Amino acid sequence: MGNDTSGLSKLTDTVESMISGVPSPLRKNFFKALSQLSTAAINIPTTWLEGKSAEIKASYEARVQIIKRQGDNIAENIETPKEYITKASEKYASKVIKEQLNLDQIALNAANNLISEGEKNKEDTTEEISDDWLNEFENYGRLKSSDDMKLIFGKLLSGEISKPGTFSIRTIRLISQLDNDAAKLFQRLCSLSISMHLGGKIISDARVVSFQGSAASNSLSKYGLSFDNLNILQEYGLIITDYNSYMPYPLCVIYENNRIAASIVFGNKHYGLLPTDNDKYDKELKLSGVTLTKAATELLPIIPLEEVPEYKSDLETFFENKFLKLQLIK
Repeated sequence: MGNDTSGLSKLTDTVESMISGVPSPLRKNFFKALSQLSTAAINIPTTWLEGKSAEIKASYEARVQIIKRQGDNIAENIETPKEYITKASEKYASKVIKEQLNLDQIALNAANNLISEGEKNKEDTTEEISDDWLNEFENYGRLKSSDDMKLIFGKLLSGEISKPGTFSIRTIRLISQLDNDAAKLFQRLCSLSISMHLGGKIISDARVVSFQGSAASNSLSKYGLSFDNLNILQEYGLIITDYNSYMPYPLCVIYENNRIAASIVFGNKHYGLLPTDNDKYDKELKLSGVTLTKAATELLPIIPLEEVPEYKSDLETFFENKFLKLQLIK
C-alpha cells in the first residue's frame, strides 16, 4: 500500500508542477479530465478548482454512505452469515481501489506526456474535451492493470487533452478489446507501417508495403504477418479486408530545390523519396499492401514500435529498384 500512496503523491506533485507551464486552454481540459479520473485532483491547490475539492469529497463520502447503507440493508434482509457480507464488502472495496489506482497511474502518465511535449502544446484551442469521451475513457481505463496498457491509455488521454477529437470513442473501445496476442500483432503491424504525412498529419493512408505478390498469399509472413495473423488483425477491425489495396505516393517524391509535398513516416522518422534517376524513377508510385483502418491509424503514433531491420532493408531495396532513395528529412 506504501507504493500506491507514493504513486498518488507523485501524481499530485506532477499536477502541481504543471500548473504554471500549461497554456490556459490546455490547462482547462487537463483539469477537467483529472477532476473526473483522478483522486489527486481533490487536493490540487489552484483557483481553477476552488470549490471543487469540497464538492468531490462530498460526492465521494455520499457514495461511501450509500454503499454502507446498501450493505446494511442486504445484511438485514437476507439470511447470510455476517462474515460473508464483510468479506464481500472488502472484496468490492479492494476492486474499486485497484481500479482507481489504475486511473491515477494513467493520469500520471498523461501528465508526464504533456510535460515532455510542452513545446508542441502551445497551439491555442477553445475545444473542450467531451464528457462522453471522458466517460468511455474512464470505463475502459480503470480496467487496465498492465504497464504497457497504462502507458498507451496515458497517451490517449494526453492526446485528447491537447487536441479533442484526436481519438474516437470507437478507437478507445478497440484498443481495450485486444488480447495479448492481438496486441503483439498490432505492435508488429505498426512497426512495419509507413504513413503519408502532410503538415504533420496522416492523410488518408497508413499501410504495410507488400514488396512481392499479395499479402493474402503470405508475402509478409517472414516479417511476422502471415495470412492467418492478418485475419486476426482484420477481425479486430485494425486492417481493411482487401490485403492488396494500393495508394499512390508521388507526393512523397523530393523535387527540385528539395521541395516535397508530403513525407513518408516510418519508425517515427520522416523521409522523402529522392530520385536516383530522374528519367527512370516510378512516376505513379502505387504502393500495394495491407491498409490500416481509421481507428488503427489513430493509434499508430502512440504504439511503441519494434525495430525490424530486415523489413527496413527490404523497404530500402524496394524503393531503390524504383530508382528512389529513402532520404531522412527534418
